[in-house]
Parts: sequence; C-alpha cells; structure tokens
Amino acid sequence: MRRRRRKNNLPTQNLDSFLDILTNTVGVLMFVSLFITLITVQTGSIVRTPLVEATKKQPYFFEIRNNRVSYIDDKIVDQQLNELLNNLPTCKTPPSPSALDDSSYQDYLFQLQEYERCRLTIMKQLQSFQTETEFYRVRFVGGDSILYEPKSVNSGETIKEMSQKEAKFATLLKTLNPKTDYLAFIVRPDSFATFRVARKQAWDKGFDVGWEPHTLQTPIVFGSGGRAIGIQ
Repeated sequence: MRRRRRKNNLPTQNLDSFLDILTNTVGVLMFVSLFITLITVQTGSIVRTPLVEATKKQPYFFEIRNNRVSYIDDKIVDQQLNELLNNLPTCKTPPSPSALDDSSYQDYLFQLQEYERCRLTIMKQLQSFQTETEFYRVRFVGGDSILYEPKSVNSGETIKEMSQKEAKFATLLKTLNPKTDYLAFIVRPDSFATFRVARKQAWDKGFDVGWEPHTLQTPIVFGSGGRAIGIQ
C-alpha cells in the first residue's frame, strides 16, 4: 500500500526585503558606534578657548587697528549723553478719558498728539547727538546705538610709542585701579602683535584683560543694552 505524501499547505515567503532592512539597520548602528568612538578619542586633544569670567569691575575699551592702540573713551561719551538726556523734555502719557462724551474724547486726542510731538522732539535731539573723543567721532545710529568712527588711520600709539616713558597707554593705566577696573580690547586681524604688547603691559600692572577679534570692516557700535567684552 503506497504512503500518501503530506502536502505542505503553508504559504511560502520571500525574506529578501526583510534581510535588506536588517542589513541596513546594522550598518547604520555600526557607523554611529564608530562616530561616537572617534569623538571620544579626540575629546582629550581639543583646545578650548578661554571662558569669560563674571566680574563687577568696570571695563575700559581699546581698539587695536593698523598696529596702533586707541582708547575708545566711552566714559566721556556717556557723561555727555547723560547731560543731553537730563535736558530732554518730559513726555507724559495722557490718561484715558474719564467719560465717553465727545468733549472728553477730543481732549484726550489733543493730549495724545502733544505726547507724540514730545516723543518726536526727543528722537530728533538724540539722532542729532554728535561728539568727539581724542581718537573718534561719535554719533547715534539706528535710533539707540552709538557709532565710533576713527578720526584717522593713524589714530593711537604704535609699539614703539607705547614703550616711551610718557606713552598715553601707560599714562592711562596709572589712572585706573586693577581692583575695580579691567581692560577690554577690540582686536583687528592686522594687529595681534600690538595686542600682545598692550596685554602684557596691562598684566604687568595687575589688570584683568578681555578681548574680541573683529574684522577690519566691522564698525564699533555700542548698543543701548550695554557693552560686553568680559574678562578671560
């Protein structure tokens, strides 16, 4: 008697797509693992830039351009600006009308127009503000920022002039206090040699120093929010 063969009724499946997905997933995991390993190995050799320290000392700003050191002297500009602000008119915001009648509303509109005229007068006086320091012409730009424009490409002291007994940079340092003041330098890319000389003189006198690199085309603009070159 012949044995009957059992028929296999299970459906057949093609696993090629699944194997492709599995292979791609394993490859991605291996790449991620290799990337993390490389980052971990290189972490110990990264050179980190100096961190800015919090301080309550007052900054004194200098620009180093064309291998010359120029004192920005924002203190005298702040003094003159404060004098201007103290002489500006006081603009009082009109109160809301106490009643809804036509007379009260017209009176409120009149006071509002006077308030806007007062604010416009203040803006015009601020925008027309101009002054000079030893090395810079100073004026308002953008409504609430102050622009410092060098008077000359030869403004400031060279390394040779800084080494003289009556050098302006050294004389200014004598008027400052290392316990309450620090020096903040804006350094142009053509003037790092002069910056190192100026920084060493400041360090020798016990001053903390902060600095920022600026391109030759970047203007010196101090905004209404203050100036921020911290100690490094």
